Amino acid sequence: MKSDYISYKKIPNLIEINQNDIVYLSSDIMCISFIAKKNGEEFDMDKLLDSFLNRITEQGTLIIPTFNFDFSNKGIFDYKNSPSTTGALGNCALKRSDFRRTKHPMHSFAVAGKMQNELCEMNNLNSFGNDSPFEFMKNNNVIQVMLGTDYQRSMTFVHYIENMANVPYRFYKEFTGEYIDFDGKKRIVTYQYPARYLEYNSVEKFNRIGKILESKKVAKKYIWNNFVEIKKVFLGDSYKFIYDDIVNNRCRNIYDFSIDRDKIWESGKCMN
Repeated sequence: MKSDYISYKKIPNLIEINQNDIVYLSSDIMCISFIAKKNGEEFDMDKLLDSFLNRITEQGTLIIPTFNFDFSNKGIFDYKNSPSTTGALGNCALKRSDFRRTKHPMHSFAVAGKMQNELCEMNNLNSFGNDSPFEFMKNNNVIQVMLGTDYQRSMTFVHYIENMANVPYRFYKEFTGEYIDFDGKKRIVTYQYPARYLEYNSVEKFNRIGKILESKKVAKKYIWNNFVEIKKVFLGDSYKFIYDDIVNNRCRNIYDFSIDRDKIWESGKCMN
């Protein structure tokens, strides 16, 4: 192992994660694994998770996205068996006894630590409602850590703020399907998601707002072993800057549209 190489197990130290922190961990572990192996270290997803859990201690909380869209696409969600489609780290967490999954069939999370029960007992019907894990993230200023990924691919929190801002380019869409719960019981349920009006051809440009968050000191960028970017965002602190861009700047730092954005806002449409 090279003498100047920093182990992936020391990433929580590098990015200044502290005891008691609530961390929302997004990742692209391929680049982490590649650099580790290149430097003679075997990569192990469990050890990566343990490095964060040990750093935050039992008084902290670790949240891993385990999103799955079979419910909206195929009309079925199996709480115990529907895999995460948002990365291998989520599937690793789902196999562990110290993690539990939240209940929403599309936007679920694997959670370990102090706030596990509060998050896993939520019954939010809307992915991004004011009774959802995203509301919890705002109210508790949760730290989102993006390992080897960026705002463009990982800042799902923006969609929650869109919901709160009642944007004119989305509408509430309901999905009904079969939900198989923890005990294997089946029932037909309806959940809600803020879908986009397709005619506006909105294109996410979240890296723009990410740079603003960095300039406002509510996000910070680190470089691991001179190669992999890691971003740390205080979600509660970021809320006002993202909300302001949506409401007062018509999402110029968040989306591009195929038509004049002023026409969208002047259309009179809203989500409610």
